[in-house]
Amino acid sequence: MKRVLLCAAAMISLTVSAPAAAQTLEESLAAAYQSNPVLAAERAQLRQTDEGYYQARSAALPSLSASASVSETERWGGGTNPFFQNQDGTAGYQVNASQALYRGGRTSGAVDAALARIEAGRMQLRATEQDILVDAVTAHTTVIRDQEIVAIRRNNVEVLARQLDAARDRFEVGEITRTDVAQAEARLSGAQAQLSAAQAQLAASRANYERVVGIAPQTLVAPGGLPELPQTLADAAEIALAANPQLLAAQYAEIAAAEQVQVARGSRLPEVSLSATASDSRRSDFSGDVDGTATVRAQVSVPLFTGGLNASRVREALAAEDQARLRVVEARRQVVEGITTTWNNLLAARAVIESSREAVRANEIAFEGVEQEAFVGLRTTLDVLNAEQELLNSRLELVRAERDLFVASYNLLQAMGVLDVERLGLPVEPYAPGTPERGRVPNLDLTPWN
Repeated sequence: MKRVLLCAAAMISLTVSAPAAAQTLEESLAAAYQSNPVLAAERAQLRQTDEGYYQARSAALPSLSASASVSETERWGGGTNPFFQNQDGTAGYQVNASQALYRGGRTSGAVDAALARIEAGRMQLRATEQDILVDAVTAHTTVIRDQEIVAIRRNNVEVLARQLDAARDRFEVGEITRTDVAQAEARLSGAQAQLSAAQAQLAASRANYERVVGIAPQTLVAPGGLPELPQTLADAAEIALAANPQLLAAQYAEIAAAEQVQVARGSRLPEVSLSATASDSRRSDFSGDVDGTATVRAQVSVPLFTGGLNASRVREALAAEDQARLRVVEARRQVVEGITTTWNNLLAARAVIESSREAVRANEIAFEGVEQEAFVGLRTTLDVLNAEQELLNSRLELVRAERDLFVASYNLLQAMGVLDVERLGLPVEPYAPGTPERGRVPNLDLTPWN
């Protein structure tokens, strides 16, 4: 029996050596980064947002258009000859060019708003990347946890089966009663049911891993060590307030809303534009006279009365700016809440591991003592079964706590906003967003964490 328990203790370690074809945590993260459809969709969304800059900038650039036409006219009748026919045709072209000279700041405001939205989109992409990386960490460690739970419960079934055989042998020689045998049988049946449930949970965890990572889990390797973390909650909070992508996205959205106020106010100001038109027409057989024109025109338009439309648009933009400002406040509060919660979850996971390890050690000693006392008649079969159950529970708790500690560590990095492929050293090429004009948006670059 003691040898069996030693084998069970060896099976629950999360740092066992892996075969050559095993998948490490870094490989799981890299696969998720490269293949997750949610992340790919967010990248496509950012590319759409990038186009808003070019569309806004187009209002400041010249526009040029050209058109050409060919017409044929046939006439008949008239005069003293009703059968008289005459054909006439023309061919011509026209070229138009226009340039906005002044639009009351609407163009520059729209460009700056588009750039701010692009920066907000980049921050949102970073947030999605971190979500996917945390999901991959959770999926990887959950599969390992559930594999260990299945191994522990399978071993428990084997131990209880041996205990049942031993109980039946002792019953045959009159050392214990039929009640003791029934208790061993009931405990074995319960263990078999729990093994089936653990196997079903493992199958679900493997399916979730494949959804997040994009490949089926093979032999997964437990992480070798925890990532580097801040020493205090204050340090973690300081980093989070400077680098959390959700907060940065809200700040850029506020900048975009402020620029939209300028756009709305610009609609109440004069607009100056310059246009030029050149046209040429002649008979379609090119045998007639040429009729060509060229026109250059400067135009100034001033909105005098729009039925309150422009004033309403300004009020609407100001209200949107207030909304964006309040969302920054809410995002900052959420960051503080998130960093506090994840920090305390990390501390709790560390404490649970320490207590679980101590519980496993104590329960191993207790089980061995109860088993020996049972052989000399000082303990009943139920005492042995209960001691074995306590040892089983403490081992399961330790396996869960080790997984929870890894997840809590990466959740803390995510809450801080520093969970990225460069920091993790993943073997992938980081996604590089497009590079529209930058520098006109106030600098919200991340504060490096050294």
